[in-house]
Amino acid sequence: MELRKQKEREFHNRLRKGIIYQRWSPEIEQITKLDPLWNNMKFYSVERKSRKFVLDWYAKNCKGKKVLDYGCGNGDDSFIIAKIGAKEVIGIDISEISIKNCTRRAINGGLDKIASFYVSDVESLHFDDNYFDIISEYGVLHHINLNKGLFEIARVLKPDGKVICTEALGHNPFIRLYRKMTPYLRTPWEASHILCKSHFGLVKDFFDKIEINFFHLCVLGAVPFRNTRFFSRSLTILEKMDSIILKFPFIRWQAWQVVFILSEPRK
Repeated sequence: MELRKQKEREFHNRLRKGIIYQRWSPEIEQITKLDPLWNNMKFYSVERKSRKFVLDWYAKNCKGKKVLDYGCGNGDDSFIIAKIGAKEVIGIDISEISIKNCTRRAINGGLDKIASFYVSDVESLHFDDNYFDIISEYGVLHHINLNKGLFEIARVLKPDGKVICTEALGHNPFIRLYRKMTPYLRTPWEASHILCKSHFGLVKDFFDKIEINFFHLCVLGAVPFRNTRFFSRSLTILEKMDSIILKFPFIRWQAWQVVFILSEPRK
């Protein structure tokens, strides 16, 4: 295994050890305060808008489908998709700790007949061509060789299949400064491969159709209020501001996250 992949596996094994969930809540934030690697958790308190978009998309597209959770982490989205009514959900991750967590959660939740999990290199998938109807990816592409990963995603996706990806963006100077000040929160490879506008040119080499949705700029101002009674109201106001300013082409690439849908894979 390449050194960069070994470092990714070691980092994510440590990140997932003792932590079986990965979505923000006040309770989970209290638990993750015990480990400095989870200091980023507070920012995920404001991703309500993008999560609603993704969950609505799952509900519309995943019923009766064969779904790959590409870099599944602790499997939160795998179980959401399974409960929606997917025919089969397969989660893969480089971290064996993550896969152990997922497998245990599947058994405890009675979902092990639908959802299965495997340690795997996402740049070299062991599935046949045209195997999946849907592929879900959350925050994985900037951890890998993008060219290799996109090739494999396009290969195992059916010609009429779809991919939904959620990724951070690398343009906002304040977010970039924060990342520079907290190098312990990510591996060197991850830190230098956050997605930028130029990366979407590479995406077009593998998919003919791309729909990009921008989320979370003003809402970052609500993070300090996440554990107060003002949080929900401030988040709602700032979400409305985002819905206006992120329509402007010269501003939207400053957003924290994008959710993009890929279809019509090039075979």
